[in-house]
Amino acid sequence: MAEDLRNADLSDLSVRNMTPEQRAELRRRFRHFLQHVWKAGARPAPTAAPKKVRRWVPTKRV
Repeated sequence: MAEDLRNADLSDLSVRNMTPEQRAELRRRFRHFLQHVWKAGARPAPTAAPKKVRRWVPTKRV
């Protein structure tokens, strides 16, 4: 079954409708994609979570 999912076309499925095995395969493909992008030097891997954006209040002065 795992080999079938490696070659399966998951593009027409919604994540909500996927089985746990299909979701795991989608995550594996995404991790594989990111490894190749980072290896190519397009952008370094994130080291920490980005800062949260604070709510903007128009009347408040900084």
